Amino acid sequence: MVMATDMATDTGTGMMSSAKPGSIVMRPAPRKFAGHAALLCSLVVSGAGLTPAVAMAGDWVFDHSSTVRLSHVDRTGDDGYSGLILQGTPNLHLHGEGGRFTADVNYNPTVSLGASDTDPEFLTHELLARSRLEAVEDRVFIGADASARLTGNSSSSAQVDAINYNSDGGQQAYSFGLTPEYRQHINRYANFVSRNRVDWVTYSGNDDGDGSDGSRSRTLNASLQSSRYFNALSWSLDATQRKTFYDSDRDDDTRDFYSANVGYRFGPRWALNGSVGYEDNDIDTDRSDTNGTTWDIGATWTPNARTRANFEYGDRYFGERYSGGFSHRTKRTRLSLDLSREVTNRRYQQTVDSFFFLADSNGDPILDPNTGQPIIANIPQLEDTDEDYLNTQLRGAMTITGRRTNVTITGNIANRDYEESDTDEDSYSLTVRATRDLGSSYNASLTGRVEHVEGSSGGDSDTYDVGFSLSKNLSPRTSTALDMSYRDYDTDSSRDSYTEKRIGVSLTTTWL
Repeated sequence: MVMATDMATDTGTGMMSSAKPGSIVMRPAPRKFAGHAALLCSLVVSGAGLTPAVAMAGDWVFDHSSTVRLSHVDRTGDDGYSGLILQGTPNLHLHGEGGRFTADVNYNPTVSLGASDTDPEFLTHELLARSRLEAVEDRVFIGADASARLTGNSSSSAQVDAINYNSDGGQQAYSFGLTPEYRQHINRYANFVSRNRVDWVTYSGNDDGDGSDGSRSRTLNASLQSSRYFNALSWSLDATQRKTFYDSDRDDDTRDFYSANVGYRFGPRWALNGSVGYEDNDIDTDRSDTNGTTWDIGATWTPNARTRANFEYGDRYFGERYSGGFSHRTKRTRLSLDLSREVTNRRYQQTVDSFFFLADSNGDPILDPNTGQPIIANIPQLEDTDEDYLNTQLRGAMTITGRRTNVTITGNIANRDYEESDTDEDSYSLTVRATRDLGSSYNASLTGRVEHVEGSSGGDSDTYDVGFSLSKNLSPRTSTALDMSYRDYDTDSSRDSYTEKRIGVSLTTTWL
């Protein structure tokens, strides 16, 4: 799992922990279930055989609002258009933690209606949801995650939203996953753990390539792990099989992994780990051999509660592999870095586990105040193919918080070497966003973004974005905003290059 924090053990996509106007707060003492939040939680836990009262014990916050925006768009280029676009977006956010159940849901669907020669997508979805249920105490756990994201359909696509969705070859990508886990305590020497997963990824849009086809995957795992007797020493024996079924012409993939792992913690600051194993892969690639022994060694450094660093280095059938991460926080700054070299594909990049979030002091992803969605480090668009590629990348996210000014920086540098077509891509992107409280209920934000992709089948491309927003709180429940943006998209294919200017006004209010 690749995130700005160790999301394998935390509660997932974080929400604000205190109530605000437009929030519904649910406490365990009164047996009251508030609106949609209670309905959602009750459905999930009832399906697992627990009563809603058990799962809802704890604190729950349901934030809700609606945004109506009227924008004028002026786009020049081969596919130019100009006109007004009316959009409506309900913003739904649920965060809660009960005795046996946690859930985090961020959902923002948008309905768009265009005038003149504009052609927005009528309905688009932005979703990020995670939940975890302890179905049987200390024995059976069930995790679930879901996402819906807008993406371009090639590496030369700029970022896509509801307005330019049809002009830029947009796609709506969906993913859904279930992660059942079984634990059995054997004795003081060993425990049995089985972590499994099944997930689905599918696309819809105006794209006819392989990337619009769906796929499903299942992962079976069995592990014998050290128990309390070993204290600072830990060990495990793992067997994992992952099979991916593609709806496209691509053959199904099967990957088998077997490994012996050992780790040792030297006090509270240092821990070392290593493993040896064997893998047997039946996958689409031009490589002559995808089987053989594997090994890796790694270390984790935790000098204090605010800083953590880890790094692993090893060898697999494609050569050296490595991964690492660094996170540090102070009173006013949050920094996260992620480095990796591993074989992956477009499909996996769309699943929740691959997202890289900007996290707060509690390890929860920070929400964009405009969209309500967690801030994700930019990932340049990928080729429209289900082909595997060797991905070498560095991702980073940082926020600086002042008394009245906040600055967020996210970035990505990547090289993708495709396994069959022998194409090679390089890309980078950087986004800087600053917000400031101007007083008298006024707030302003300024955003700048640059993205470069070269070596793709669609040609080299450069994207430059600048945006400005000024908002005012009209009441504790209602605000209005004026926003302007400019984009310049330049690609080797001159007919696909364009510039786009937007200006819009919006009204946001709570509706419960």
